[in-house]
Amino acid sequence: MRLGCWLGCALALVLALGWPAASFAGDVAIGNNGSYSLSREFSFLEDADAKLDFEQVRQQDQQGRFAALPSDSPGPNFGITSAAIWLKVTLRPAADAPANWLLEVAYAPLGTVELFAPDATGAYAKQSAGVFRPFATRVIPHRNHVLPVTLRPGMASTLYLHVRSEGSVTVPATLWQPAALWNHDQLAYGAFGLYFGLLIGLFIYNLLLYVSVRDKVYLVYVGYVAGMALFQVTLTGLGNQFLWPDLVWWNSRSPPAGTVMVATFGLLFARTFLLSAARTPLLDKFILAQVGGYMVSLVVLLAYSYTLASYLTTGLVLVSVTTLMVAGIFGVRHGHPGARNFLIAWAVLLLSVVLQALHNIGTLPSNVLTSNAVLFGSALEMLLLSFALADRINVARRFKEQAQVRLAAERALIQAMSVSHEQLKTTLEEREAIIDNSIVGIAFLTPQGRMRWANPRMLDILGARGRDIESMEPFYLSRDQYLEIGRAVAERVKRGRVYETEIRIRRLDGREIWIALSGKGVVLEGRVRGTVWVIVDITRRKELEEELHEALTAAQKAREFAATTPEGDE
Repeated sequence: MRLGCWLGCALALVLALGWPAASFAGDVAIGNNGSYSLSREFSFLEDADAKLDFEQVRQQDQQGRFAALPSDSPGPNFGITSAAIWLKVTLRPAADAPANWLLEVAYAPLGTVELFAPDATGAYAKQSAGVFRPFATRVIPHRNHVLPVTLRPGMASTLYLHVRSEGSVTVPATLWQPAALWNHDQLAYGAFGLYFGLLIGLFIYNLLLYVSVRDKVYLVYVGYVAGMALFQVTLTGLGNQFLWPDLVWWNSRSPPAGTVMVATFGLLFARTFLLSAARTPLLDKFILAQVGGYMVSLVVLLAYSYTLASYLTTGLVLVSVTTLMVAGIFGVRHGHPGARNFLIAWAVLLLSVVLQALHNIGTLPSNVLTSNAVLFGSALEMLLLSFALADRINVARRFKEQAQVRLAAERALIQAMSVSHEQLKTTLEEREAIIDNSIVGIAFLTPQGRMRWANPRMLDILGARGRDIESMEPFYLSRDQYLEIGRAVAERVKRGRVYETEIRIRRLDGREIWIALSGKGVVLEGRVRGTVWVIVDITRRKELEEELHEALTAAQKAREFAATTPEGDE
């Protein structure tokens, strides 16, 4: 927003300092200066039907129709009109003023420019220029409309300009001494060389970037640079002079075509650069609608009406400039990389257009800066957009570096996890081997009493190797025994104690055996997840204990019998 305030203050300052006081058309005194601006000195006659010829215009009744430009008008700018405009100015050269001058109308897209000026004898002669004529027919081969004027020192000369165009009718006229115009052109063509050299460099550089990174924003920027080049060669008249001097039809339509191209790619660049489809969907749809409008205006231009297309394009340009500024502000607010340079770039271009317009209509003095304001402004704008793209590259590079750091960390983590996994796998294999080769049976039962897992020794004790065992119930001698032990186990598990007992069970083959049974609850996160059981076959021990008990019982009976038998009986 501060940038918007700055821009508004700058424009106000330009208008306040550069806008001259209002004045009416009058005679222009000509001395020995290198140039004289005639833009504010004209009186004009608007021929709506374009039917008047020069002789009719010189008639007294038509002379009375000539009016001075409005007091608040900075120069002859009649907008988009199909009417013929007649302009008149009286020059009063001093006695020592040069006789040979050049009249330059510095708006290259004008369709027809006709000059009626008195020659050395005082008779009026007609000279013609304009884009509706082949370039080779121009009296002086110049990018603008330049016509020779011969003045008679000490005598007044009235010049008439007849101007007509399908687009905007703007007549920024300057009277030059030939040497002064030549010097001015050297600076101008030098500026053109630097400008178009910059455009070529930006075009090639960003095209190579697109080929390298395959990011379409660079391709759209290349299209914008090409569109700006087309717009400038048509606006400056260089296209008519050097590129298509004989293509009269195209030369007359190239200015709005260049406008369409640069505006379309400018909008698409903003849309792609600021990611408006994802960040500001409504604004994105509005941008696409404007692009569609430009396409319609291009079709109208090429197939129907230059004037209608000019109206459409002019209206769309006003909307597009506002849209681009709003898009830039949104980008800055969202912290989009390069959005600040993007916003400044469009503000600079807008300011340069204003300065160029003020120069063309005579409000600002003519110098290298003001006469080429759009060139300098658009060059600076495209450099700023390149800086914005560079910010995008820097951000992408930082993201890439951060991604590489994260990737390296993830790889190190994966490697560490792989080592840990191998170690864990080895440990588990060792423990599994120990459990599988244990001399005791080990099993895990769910809280519902279902067997989840058992080691080979457990299955061997139960005589169930190769069989699917779901419960321990089939191995108990009775269901009452199974339920009794289940209740006892549940009570111990609740208290976190180990349950131990010795019971007789029946294997799957029907043989009864004795086992030492111990179980403990498995508690995870405060909940009992099941029980772990350890079983030892103690059948042999029980048999030995029974044999020992029988032997001890027999020995006891023998001692008791011996004690009760008399000695003699022996």
